[in-house]
Amino acid sequence: MTPAQILIVEDEAIVAMDLKLHLQDLGYGVAALAASGEEALALASRLRPGLALMDISLGSGMDGIEAARRLQAMGVPVVFLTAFADETTLARAKESGPYGYLLKPFDERTLHSTIEMALYRHRMERELKASESRLRAIIEHAIDLVVILDTSGLVSYSSPAAGRLLGYEIGERIGTPALDLVHPEDREICAQTLAEILRHPGESITIEIRVMHKDGTPRLMEAVSHNALEVPGVHGIVVNARDITERRQAELDRQRMDAKVQQAQKLESLGVLAGGIAHDFNNLLMGIMGHAGLALMESGIEPGMRRRLQQIEVAATRAADLTNQLLAYSGRGKFHVEPLSLSRLVDEMENLLETVITKKALIEHRHAPDLPPIEGDATQIRQVVMNLITNASDALGDRSGRITVTTGTMESGPLTPCLAGTPPDGEAVFLEVADTGAGMDPDTLQRIFDPFFTTKFTGRGLGLAAVLGIMRGHRGAVQVITRPGHGTSFRLLFPRSDRAAGQDTLEGQPARAYQSQGAILVVDDEESVRSVATATLERCGFTVLTATHGRDGLGIYREQAAAIRAIVLDLTMPVMGGDEVLQELRAGEAPGATVPVLLSSGYSSAEVAGNLQRHGPLHFLQKPYSPGDLISKIRSCLGE
Repeated sequence: MTPAQILIVEDEAIVAMDLKLHLQDLGYGVAALAASGEEALALASRLRPGLALMDISLGSGMDGIEAARRLQAMGVPVVFLTAFADETTLARAKESGPYGYLLKPFDERTLHSTIEMALYRHRMERELKASESRLRAIIEHAIDLVVILDTSGLVSYSSPAAGRLLGYEIGERIGTPALDLVHPEDREICAQTLAEILRHPGESITIEIRVMHKDGTPRLMEAVSHNALEVPGVHGIVVNARDITERRQAELDRQRMDAKVQQAQKLESLGVLAGGIAHDFNNLLMGIMGHAGLALMESGIEPGMRRRLQQIEVAATRAADLTNQLLAYSGRGKFHVEPLSLSRLVDEMENLLETVITKKALIEHRHAPDLPPIEGDATQIRQVVMNLITNASDALGDRSGRITVTTGTMESGPLTPCLAGTPPDGEAVFLEVADTGAGMDPDTLQRIFDPFFTTKFTGRGLGLAAVLGIMRGHRGAVQVITRPGHGTSFRLLFPRSDRAAGQDTLEGQPARAYQSQGAILVVDDEESVRSVATATLERCGFTVLTATHGRDGLGIYREQAAAIRAIVLDLTMPVMGGDEVLQELRAGEAPGATVPVLLSSGYSSAEVAGNLQRHGPLHFLQKPYSPGDLISKIRSCLGE
């Protein structure tokens, strides 16, 4: 270890040399000898000694006390050597903060111990200052705030971060109650925590509280309080707090997004299930409705039997209505798409709406002028409006209230908050039904689109489920704003149409009996459907060929193309579906490219109006259908 280099400041040359010899005998190095304070400062500035032995009385010029003060400002510790021990000299010497005081004459042992203690004290002070500097840098540049409270809860220290986070000047809150900074609703738990931590020295407690910014806004803090009352230099409650406002908001946003994804997945799964059930049920209803319809066409049926057949037909029709609601929920309902004005559609329903709302409700219309049209099915949109108006009326109950129907436009996009569906891109046309009723709690809100979920004593609970399905079928979305006791608002967002309202896209012809001839190919995997279609078409004079799947149907058509006048083609079949059959037909030469095709499905015409329209004009027949419906569509296909 390198010996400490010591600067000797002594104006007596003999004393200085003697002191040098003693230091060298003790193993120290002597940096230099100085006879005056000015010379000592110059040497110290150049040599940077580890210690200075300073005589207080240096003759003329700067005395030892002034020189010691300046040396120690340069970081050089000083030990005084003097023959004077009077109170005046001691008082003056203390002002410079020396590291030792030796009275002449002194022995080597006293000299050695004094120097060692001075060097040790100086080294400890340097390490302490370095530690304080590091701690100060950490605290001053820390993101987290640090506050120290006394036993009364008053602020005795606050870090710069506290000012940055809360908008206060450094030291502005010193001496004020810490509870004044806490949100009023969190002060009780904060006071309880302070009382608890005061009873347990050395322990820590973590809580989340809202701390008020100087501008009056709350900030959510995760605060760790530590009892440091017994720690020297602290003697207080150290509170380390981190601002977690943005983090908690991000967590809430993520939770809401996860809930939306789960809701969408749940609704999608339920939609697929509902659509599949409705499709299969429609195929079963074909046998009931079809054979009942065929029986009613027979002559000579006694009145009692005719009534029973008509009741069967009515019951099957009602069952078909129920499946249409399931299809609407799945987003695959039966659509007759055309440009519509939402304002005009609601105005036309005004008298009808008045009949379904409670007598204590006042309905108010707020329609935007020059509202752009949407592409939609008027019947389905009317069902949506009726369902929402009925729900709004039920929400009012026996109380007086107001139901407001509003139409307008708004900018929409992927970030538009919606409870369900996909918000349109760009300008959206909206229809909003708002009530002043009871509102909904969050749990109810998350379940309103579940099929068969209802808060009413009666009802099937399909209303809002069907609304969501219809909106998905229209490529729209649903916004819901509600709060218990503050009413509910349903806003439906539709993509706007560039076509003028009133233009039809699909036209049907009324069915009427007629006779014809030729062959009709019926391709369907359901035996009941083939049976009804065969019996119906044979009554009109057609020869009927049947196939159970698309590949078989294609083979029959290619063998007898010259005789087949039209094809009744099911969309959903095993082996080869109707869309694949249609693609094969249209890809080849005539007659397959031009043969009339009547598509049939337990799903909806929405699919026909979409992807399959690329194959040219198509006819569509929704299952379950009556014999009269089939005859009318075949007549339209053949132009007869």
